Amino acid sequence: MKIIRTFLFILVLVLAIKEAGAQIYTTQTASISFFSAARLENIEAISKSGGVVLNTETNEILTKITITTFEFKNGLMQEHFNENYMESAKYPTAQFSGKIIEKINYSVPGTYPVTVTGTLTMHGVTVNRIISGTLIVKQGGIGLISSFIVPVAEHKIHIPNDKISNIAQNIKVSIQADCTPYVKK
Repeated sequence: MKIIRTFLFILVLVLAIKEAGAQIYTTQTASISFFSAARLENIEAISKSGGVVLNTETNEILTKITITTFEFKNGLMQEHFNENYMESAKYPTAQFSGKIIEKINYSVPGTYPVTVTGTLTMHGVTVNRIISGTLIVKQGGIGLISSFIVPVAEHKIHIPNDKISNIAQNIKVSIQADCTPYVKK
């Protein structure tokens, strides 16, 4: 009888630890934007359709965006972006896959500076990246904020010579996501 009680106690303890510990957090409404200071007209766009998945047990994170969901103030600029620069029909998504270096206690609410190492795949080219950001543990979810620079040449995004003085070679990318616990449906 004592062995059964011990086994049940250990089983309940393991289940409680699993329940309180690792969890998957996700969103499909992350805000991802980019900005390029240009001589004639700044280039900026935003998408509120970014997907993010965070595994709190492994600290792994995945962010994915469909390129055509970026919206510009200027429709012609949006068309050129998709057709001429990003070639969205050929390379429909961009993705970052990485791992948070710091150990985070996801059960303690707070704001944590984080560093994520991983790969950024855009325009068919994958580049190793180290990205800094902020992780906010709050009741009912986890927030993520980051801004980083992407050199267009690293991803073989061709800018014609006649446009090179109008388009910055380094693009500022920003992300803001509010993730909630994943509930299997």
